Amino acid sequence: MKKNLTRDRQRAALIREAEESAAALLREAAEWQADHPEATLEELEVEVLQLRQRFGAQLLNTLVRHRELQQPVPGPRCPKCGAEMHYKGEKDRTLSTTLGDLHLERSYYYCSACRQGVFPPGSGDRGDRGTV
Repeated sequence: MKKNLTRDRQRAALIREAEESAAALLREAAEWQADHPEATLEELEVEVLQLRQRFGAQLLNTLVRHRELQQPVPGPRCPKCGAEMHYKGEKDRTLSTTLGDLHLERSYYYCSACRQGVFPPGSGDRGDRGTV
């Protein structure tokens, strides 16, 4: 029961954050509409597509952050030698996605044997397009 309550709170927080992002973009769209009363259909379409892309990127960022809060990553094994990697703190990382750049603060791990660092999950041989 307690786990479901926590999950419900996390879900509600995620929805609240996404709704706030959507509301801000809707206000921006309304302001743009008021500032451009003579806009053509094509200009309206371009503005809506830009807002949609920004919302998609913001929503993706929100989903990834909330996933990391729910599923913290344990100390992984080095993909090269298999030794346990050590947590070195949080570092900024930017991934290119189909919705645009995604700015993340991710856990960073370092293998002292191989002198190699990773940002799991989604690191290693699969590159930046792996699981987040």
